[in-house]
Amino acid sequence: MVQVLTGPRFVRAVRAGSLAVVRQQEAINRINVFPVPDADTGTNLASTLRVAATAVQLPPLAVGQAVRKVADAALEGARGNSGAIMAQFFHGLAEALQSHVRCTAVEFAQAVRRAAEGAHQAMAHPVEGTILSVLKAWAEEVEAGVREGVRDFGELLARSLKCARQALARTQEQLEVLRKNKVVDAGAQGFVCFLEGVVGFFRDRRAADWRQVGLSFSCDDTPFAAAHAEMQTSFRFCSEALLTGERLDRKTVARLIEPLGDSLVVAGGGSRLRVHLHTNEPQRLFALLATVGAVARTKIEDMILQQLMHRSPYRVGLVTDSSCDLPESTLAVTPMVRVPLHILFGEESFADGVDITPAQFYQRLASSPVAPKTSQPAVGEYRRVFQRLLERHEGVVCVTLSSGLSGTYQAALAAAREVDPQRVRVVDSKGLSVTLGLVMEAVVARAAAGAGLDEVAATAQEVASQTKLFAAIPSLETAARSGRVSPGLARMSKVFHLRPILTLDEHGKAAKAGVRLGFASCLRGLVQKAVRFAQGSPVRLMVAHANAIGAAQYVADRLCQAFGVEDIPVVNLSPVLAAHTGPGSVGIAVRRLTPLVSSGGAI
Repeated sequence: MVQVLTGPRFVRAVRAGSLAVVRQQEAINRINVFPVPDADTGTNLASTLRVAATAVQLPPLAVGQAVRKVADAALEGARGNSGAIMAQFFHGLAEALQSHVRCTAVEFAQAVRRAAEGAHQAMAHPVEGTILSVLKAWAEEVEAGVREGVRDFGELLARSLKCARQALARTQEQLEVLRKNKVVDAGAQGFVCFLEGVVGFFRDRRAADWRQVGLSFSCDDTPFAAAHAEMQTSFRFCSEALLTGERLDRKTVARLIEPLGDSLVVAGGGSRLRVHLHTNEPQRLFALLATVGAVARTKIEDMILQQLMHRSPYRVGLVTDSSCDLPESTLAVTPMVRVPLHILFGEESFADGVDITPAQFYQRLASSPVAPKTSQPAVGEYRRVFQRLLERHEGVVCVTLSSGLSGTYQAALAAAREVDPQRVRVVDSKGLSVTLGLVMEAVVARAAAGAGLDEVAATAQEVASQTKLFAAIPSLETAARSGRVSPGLARMSKVFHLRPILTLDEHGKAAKAGVRLGFASCLRGLVQKAVRFAQGSPVRLMVAHANAIGAAQYVADRLCQAFGVEDIPVVNLSPVLAAHTGPGSVGIAVRRLTPLVSSGGAI
């Protein structure tokens, strides 16, 4: 019988609960459909609890000190919505027990009620049928047990666990998305797993032994619910930050950033807050937070990418990089992973399309004293993507920007060799931007038709050979700043109003396709080049621009007239490419839809 909770006993109980979640994290991931079906609730909760559980050694700490150390560690290591809520729960527990050397069942009941209320208040818009509902039901049952005279922690927690399980079952009735997919809330399930581990510890102290993490465990073969749920696309990035400062007020911070997104959780209090938000503007979120405190330990995860990696209905997983330009509406619903390249302004590094948007890039380009540089994805980034996709696909086809312009192809190739060279095919598109976009458009269509690994890879190679890029650059100043062309050439181009038309040769390297007098003439030249390349064949066209929508639309209209089509997609040039061209550039991609034949055979 345990009637007093000490610091060491609390830490061991948290370790046992955390171990239970670590063991069940994949089962929890499989039922994750709310607030978005991104299949990471189990991973996030396990990560948060692992950090909290291992942060405290086991000297004879007072229980208040032990809870505070666990709460602080959870706050710093919190990941995801559920992780932030658990961090707030521990924070509320720490506030209630901060002066306690030991804790009785009565004091514990009062503390968990306060902690559950704090977790509820941390949410900008609390939703019933989630971990919050189970927390509340469990805390109320702990209080009810104490009122009925239960003083043994083992009995009290075992009794309240039954109530938590009943509340967990009710979540399916409380949220339509859970009922539709026939699952319970993943965060709530994670909390119940945690309680099961804690109860197990009070029955057997070996339940807190972290050496058991490697042991096998059983879990229900729950169908992967995210494959059936409708994909959530309102807000793309799961963004988190640790905010430090003096007298930080949760409500003030919440009001400041709430207009930027949803699923807002502000956990902690006093000098440290953990902020979690689903938003389309992660950098703006961090900038706003910086107005009230110091921002550290930021994290941005692309939730659409996560959903697409798990939801793909194709036999083959599809991968490209962030230089692939397609309409946002297409990228949002296409089961395709874009591995980001990186943009560097001095010591600051941004993941292309994740940490920095086109608008933010041009603002920084105009104000930065240093020219931007770019770098390819690391081999490890590709390795992780390939490994995850191979869990649910028979193979992976990765199509990269030209090896003649970047080491991205080599990085992907190295990762493929490490992971599984037989099941991962890497194709050098010898293109970039909208040419790579047209290749991926065809690859997606082939995969959607049920094609296998060899067929999809062959499609990528075939379409790449049928596609051509032509680009007009209004100024060589950006290229001169970065050392890609000489300052003298840039000055001569400006003085004589000479503007180059660029293309890529058969090896995927930059080549000059002509020079025009004035940029307007250059734009008209793009259309002429496209017509000449098509040679009467039906074509697929796309236009990209670097902060030059007017010029891009002018080219698109002329292409429509020249080819007799009604509409041509116009897209933003990826910031990682705009770093090389500068603002104002326009590029077009032309794909011949039928092979050209002469007396000598196919051209």
